[in-house]
Amino acid sequence: MHIMHTKVNISCWIVIIFPLCLLFSMVASASTVVQISGGGFHSLALKSDGTVWAWGLNIHGQLGDGTNTDRKMPVQVRNIGNVAAIAGGVWHSVALKTDGTVWVWGGNWAGQLGDGTTKSRNMPVQVYGLGGITAIAAKGQHSLALKSDGTVWAWGRNAYGQMGDGTATERNTPIQTRALSGIVSIAG
Repeated sequence: MHIMHTKVNISCWIVIIFPLCLLFSMVASASTVVQISGGGFHSLALKSDGTVWAWGLNIHGQLGDGTNTDRKMPVQVRNIGNVAAIAGGVWHSVALKTDGTVWVWGGNWAGQLGDGTTKSRNMPVQVYGLGGITAIAAKGQHSLALKSDGTVWAWGRNAYGQMGDGTATERNTPIQTRALSGIVSIAG
């Protein structure tokens, strides 16, 4: 449930769990939350001004605030703006910027950040070699991106063939998923 108080410009998200009402976030500003994404143990919020906010477990830097400190209230993800979409994996976070680039942060032991390493990051880094992206998704320890040409790109854990490349090899940079074209939508 989303509640907005117009007199004081406070926007807050509330989750009602009978018989409790838990206030998950309260961010005072003129911009409103336009998307929420839940990771494994953290949450992300995208505001209409293109900023990203995060809260929850931060052991691998998945909140993107430059620390590994857990947060019970939203903190702004550092060094990123002009964001159009967000997605939360179990231990990592993904953002699509309005320029079609993809940015990631958090746990990276399976290459799920797509930056060519397996080093976890507590602030956003750009995904290696990807542009022209129109949609993103994150699941478990892998990430997906949809290009404007209808192709799907994947990176990260591949133990069960998540990359769609016919292997079980983890990928720390994006690869095109085989036999898929003309795709118009992806989901995590």
